[in-house]
Amino acid sequence: MSSAGVLPGVLATQGEAPAGVLGRVGDAVEVTELGAGAVRLAHWGLGPLEAGSTLLLSRVVRRSDGAVGPAEVAELMARDPAALTRLLPPFAAAGARRDGVTLVADSMGFRQLFHSEPGAQGPGVLSTSALLAGWTRGAALDRVAVAVQSLLGWQLGQRTLHEGVTKLEPAASVHLGAGGVSVVAGEPDAGPPLPLEDAVVQAAALLRESLAALLDDEPDAVLQLTGGLDSRLLLSAIPAARRHGLRAMTLSVPGSGDVAIAREITAANGMAHEVHGLADLGGIEPAEAWRLCTDAALRLDGMSDPVALAALGVAERGFSQGVRISGLGGEVARGFYYVGRVRDRPYTRADAEQLAAWRMFVNEAVEPGVLAAEFATWAREAANGEVYAALRRGGDEWYRATDTLYLRDRMQRWAGATDTAVGYQRVVVNPMLDHGFLDICSRLTPQDKAHSRFLAALQMELDPELGRRPLEGRPSPAAYARPSLLHPVAQTVRTGTRLARKAAQRVRRGNRPPAGGEILAGLVVQHWRQDDRVRSALGATGLVDERWLDVMMAGELEPRPSTVGFLTNLIVASGGLPSSAPQAG
Repeated sequence: MSSAGVLPGVLATQGEAPAGVLGRVGDAVEVTELGAGAVRLAHWGLGPLEAGSTLLLSRVVRRSDGAVGPAEVAELMARDPAALTRLLPPFAAAGARRDGVTLVADSMGFRQLFHSEPGAQGPGVLSTSALLAGWTRGAALDRVAVAVQSLLGWQLGQRTLHEGVTKLEPAASVHLGAGGVSVVAGEPDAGPPLPLEDAVVQAAALLRESLAALLDDEPDAVLQLTGGLDSRLLLSAIPAARRHGLRAMTLSVPGSGDVAIAREITAANGMAHEVHGLADLGGIEPAEAWRLCTDAALRLDGMSDPVALAALGVAERGFSQGVRISGLGGEVARGFYYVGRVRDRPYTRADAEQLAAWRMFVNEAVEPGVLAAEFATWAREAANGEVYAALRRGGDEWYRATDTLYLRDRMQRWAGATDTAVGYQRVVVNPMLDHGFLDICSRLTPQDKAHSRFLAALQMELDPELGRRPLEGRPSPAAYARPSLLHPVAQTVRTGTRLARKAAQRVRRGNRPPAGGEILAGLVVQHWRQDDRVRSALGATGLVDERWLDVMMAGELEPRPSTVGFLTNLIVASGGLPSSAPQAG
């Protein structure tokens, strides 16, 4: 880290950055002039930079067959930047040449990078921070992005919270030179359909290669093991003889059966298993809770839940911060948004609005009454329009469109933002984000992915014995791979139960707080009530209902954690409180 709470990063501008912007990232900033002085590249926390060199913007620098050295990255940046997009997410790099600065993203756009829109008025900007880019341009808040954030909790497409600042697309590169900003889009994959049997064999080989290479390079890596299927697949890709002594960790969350299942699996394989509980947040003072949440919001660029990230950060203080093996992302291989019988069909905007209401706007939405009435009405319509547009980018068929929505929106903008925010605290390697694995998934039919059919078959290919063990709250993968005649009925019951829970949430107009979120959010609100500047900062946006603010500040209602997170992001994106200059990563 370059200074407390600041992620290492870069800011490239045409001309000098406005006074005070670079002061927000600390004192250790190096500035290099390029393009005969037309472009300035500022960087911090990344080591020295010489003309013509490359800066790594992530700690994960791998392919499925092993680590990639800095010299190869520099050579590819100079010769073929597109080749770098195939490195395992999250990956990004910056290249400084005489004609300007180039940033390259991974195939998922997981490592967050940002730029001003090509051809936009004003000086061009590239940065690892959307907030720095927005502040550099003096940009106003993007009302559509704020609307989406108020209901979804994260962003869709490539929007940011500032007008004219865009997230770099997956597999793309962007260049800033004397002529401004130019983007080279990634080439779309157009592989032919892949039969289920072939997909299973290819995916198994890829995961085995990836895990073997990772453990060769990082023998002390820790597997994040849950009671679910994704982390079990990764363990299954490791030969049984190599599992003895392998380190694993499980987070103990009240109401979850993850720990019991993980203990059985690790004991049976001779693994070293650590169980971590949630941290006690009771000893944190309100001012410290506010600092933790604003720091998290800054690292997230205001575009995901800072309360959840801050609570996790407190828990992580007691965890080893080495290399982690994560299974996040397997949902893309089993149709995260699928419900009921899966068959090809078209869809309408009404379908998009129903998906948004029942599956997307439930957990992270602010509570009724928070937003100014006129803006709240407009925001719902705008957010629905953005969901529909995101689906349309995925094509005309409903289930394939929802797969694209999950991968290119939810994973890129929610999971990617969080991974970026913690990427300099720990190295998280996720073989399921490999471009080759995602290509296999994209070539399967929705019917082959539905009800975990593909992943369950993959589990049985990798390790049938582990495949016969039940999952947390669900049957074993073997049951999904070779369902009995009664299994579709059981699956329908489970789907109905899940929908009933969502319906109950909508009736209550409530949502699900993150682990530790209620305590931390309550402490933040205590601090707000001691600081009149918070009321002024939120009121100045014109987006929050004045009456609701008065009632909340008076202690007559306690806002949800999702509302506290949204309002924290709104304050940070607006520039922070008057006497506390915000910092960004």
